[in-house]
Amino acid sequence: MPLGEAAALLNAVVWAATGVIAKTLSSAVRPIHVVTAHTLFASAIFLVVTIISGGVGNLIHAQPAALLFFGAAALFNTVGAFLFFTAISRDSVGGTYTTTTGLYIVLSLMAGVLVFHESVGLLAVLGAAGIVAGVYILNGPGRIKQGKNAADQKPEPAGGMAGVGSLHSGVAVFHSARLFAGLGLGAATAVLWTFGLIAMKWGLERSDVITGAFMRNVVAASVYLAFAFMSRSVAFPKAGASDWVRLLLSAAVFAVSAFSWNYALAHADAGITAVLASTSPIFAVAMAIIFLKERLGRIAIAGAVIAAAGTLLVVAGG
Repeated sequence: MPLGEAAALLNAVVWAATGVIAKTLSSAVRPIHVVTAHTLFASAIFLVVTIISGGVGNLIHAQPAALLFFGAAALFNTVGAFLFFTAISRDSVGGTYTTTTGLYIVLSLMAGVLVFHESVGLLAVLGAAGIVAGVYILNGPGRIKQGKNAADQKPEPAGGMAGVGSLHSGVAVFHSARLFAGLGLGAATAVLWTFGLIAMKWGLERSDVITGAFMRNVVAASVYLAFAFMSRSVAFPKAGASDWVRLLLSAAVFAVSAFSWNYALAHADAGITAVLASTSPIFAVAMAIIFLKERLGRIAIAGAVIAAAGTLLVVAGG
């Protein structure tokens, strides 16, 4: 397997590990705290690596266009992450992951062909479809569950129950509005992440992997810190020692994820990189079973197998 594609799969593994470790944090540590710590820690690591490796000159003398693309990629991905978590609050987790992952894979493959003139084989396309299907099955039919109340409503008799029928209709409209809002936000997330993919690839064509990783994380960290300082509700909590250890461990793993993503994007096709990196739910499920003692039903296991088979097809057809 080429190193670029191997790095993309490594990214999927360590990104899944990041989420599994973060899941063990106490409820006092909110997602904004996690992503802020991750990007700050990763920025510090890449800055140290830059100094030790003698790459300060590359950072200082980097092409303005490269820095602009790295900054744009960071902003696209940061705003996309915000929309993604907002979409989860509007739609089901399964619906959001399926919409976002599926559309992101399609758009990334299209960007690879149209923007970077990459060739995508039939096996890779079939594999991508398998990954989307597997991710959907893994996350479960959450979207159907969310719309169940409206769909299962029985017709109300006329007369005194007309008001109740109107109330039910209003609730159905409300749930439908939330559903479409969630789907729209998930789709917008996929679009933003695709723009981030394109910008990052352009930046890496003009600079090195470490500089790109540092710039992407320092810009994202600046955005998160600004948000944290503007909102008192996200002030960092008084976390215990165990939370700090786990937070720093997840941040270190996140730094590996950030590096492997940039390395993959610099040495492999953009579309294939995005597809392989999107297999992280497979590894997250496996780690959750091993470390968090979660259980899977037969359908979820089938979804993991389908997604894994899709991954093999992508690697074979890439």
